[in-house]
Amino acid sequence: MFSALVIRDLAATIERLHQPGLGERALILHCGEHQLKVLATDAQAREAGVRPGDRRVQAELLCPEAAVLPARDEVYRRLFAEVTADLAQHIDRVEPRYQPGKACWLVLSDHPRELHILRRRIECLLGGKVTIGTGSSKFVAQAAGASGAEHCRVAPGEEAAFLAPFPAALLPLNADMRRRLPMMGIRRIGDFAALSRAAVFEQWERHGCWCYDLALGIDSRPLQAHQPPPVLAASLSFDEPIADRESLLAACLRLASPLLDQLGGREAGRLVLLLEDENRRRHELHLQPSAPLRGLAHFEKQLPMLLEKLLARAGILELRLQLSELAALQPQQLSLFEVTREGRSLRGALTAWGRRFHETVYQLSLTDAPRHFPPALQYESEALGA
Repeated sequence: MFSALVIRDLAATIERLHQPGLGERALILHCGEHQLKVLATDAQAREAGVRPGDRRVQAELLCPEAAVLPARDEVYRRLFAEVTADLAQHIDRVEPRYQPGKACWLVLSDHPRELHILRRRIECLLGGKVTIGTGSSKFVAQAAGASGAEHCRVAPGEEAAFLAPFPAALLPLNADMRRRLPMMGIRRIGDFAALSRAAVFEQWERHGCWCYDLALGIDSRPLQAHQPPPVLAASLSFDEPIADRESLLAACLRLASPLLDQLGGREAGRLVLLLEDENRRRHELHLQPSAPLRGLAHFEKQLPMLLEKLLARAGILELRLQLSELAALQPQQLSLFEVTREGRSLRGALTAWGRRFHETVYQLSLTDAPRHFPPALQYESEALGA
């Protein structure tokens, strides 16, 4: 039997965890640059009619009393990964499924005590309410977990009857099915399951037949176990709050040395700084540098850029530095001859070529040279004429 541990409104739950001052207000999280759209909501905003994908202006009209905040998807993904790694220590195999509005962890277990322990771990780390669904397949277990019951069990043979009242949007429909099914009056999974398999295949071929099988409760997909990627971390706490950036930078550099020792011949593709101020408010800064972190010089260059994102005015009581996206060191290209200044960066090479051949138009094309080659060797130039 499969079991799904589901937490609704993951993004809103994490924002309340980091900002206790939000209280019981409805919460709307938006994303985008030019046209702001809703990424996730909480239960209150959803009851008011706000849906993911709505424009921010429309969402504020539907729920004017809600707190509207920019979404931090990288923060939600990091915490989701931490919870997944914690669950992997308590059970053999776990398959995580991330969505800002609903997170799910699938496990091969129906033992009540074991599921209760896993539920307590998630609620302890995230603070939200977790529901459990148990069924004979992954899709049935997920639907049972999203039903709202504390622990919903679907007996074998009752899958189709259980799924029938659920909206058809719960199925993994493609764009054409999402557009046409409501026009045909098919709004529930039971309505879709009442069609003939031949008619579904004629309209939507293999993908439609897969959705049709899911609507009947037939799902032969095995559990895909997830192996959490390694994350290196070092933390530091202070007796008195620290507010100036220079002291914070010095403290971060103190943590760089033990992290470099843990790297052990690898390089990191992401740097995360976790802070907690004197008001018990949490701050999280992410940086994905252009070049992987592998030495102290990289830290000294990247940490000031990371601290520039910090908007906290209160003093910091605790900080934690994390390195993730670890990989083996890439070989460096060595040369017997000095590389010219314009050969060290593409922008410098273009500027030098423009000064040297200012009346000639060049076309640049990428070559197969590795990324650690000097940029001037990564491109082939072709003179197109004056």
